[in-house]
Amino acid sequence: MQTLKIVITVIIALLLQMLLPKHLRVFQYIELPLIVTVFFSLMRSPMLGMLTGAAAGLGGDYIGGGIPGVGGFAKTLIGYVISTVSVKFPLDNPLARLGIVALSSATHTILVVGLYLILEQSIQHVGAWSEFGKTLGFKTLGDTLASIPIFMVLNRLFPDQAQAKRMAIKRRFYE
Repeated sequence: MQTLKIVITVIIALLLQMLLPKHLRVFQYIELPLIVTVFFSLMRSPMLGMLTGAAAGLGGDYIGGGIPGVGGFAKTLIGYVISTVSVKFPLDNPLARLGIVALSSATHTILVVGLYLILEQSIQHVGAWSEFGKTLGFKTLGDTLASIPIFMVLNRLFPDQAQAKRMAIKRRFYE
């Protein structure tokens, strides 16, 4: 049942990512599948973080029309790194989560742009370095601000994940 809820959450994020930027300009700077990947990566399960990142990234590549695998690689890597770090350090503080989202957003943008440059492909919204700086800043700000209500909703949808996180901390520090 839990796996089904996670799959539905990723599918909804992908559908919203496909529809919202067409109607609301501000959503071109918000990467909903990345925010969902970060949320599930903070659950202290590297496999869950990687699989969520891979599914969200490949789905995003498919619906966005980009090079297949670029977004999948970037989100899988981010999901794995955040999951691994969350196992070693408690990242339950809301300010720490905002920092993680901001860092993940900037890293994702840099990874995708870097991979496109390596593959000698052009990227929408990035023509000159000044445009890249603006895009990086707006995407980081947009993802960070959008993560606040999204994390609140996902925390209510997945309350058992919060209990699992508390148990992982107890096992790590008190046993």
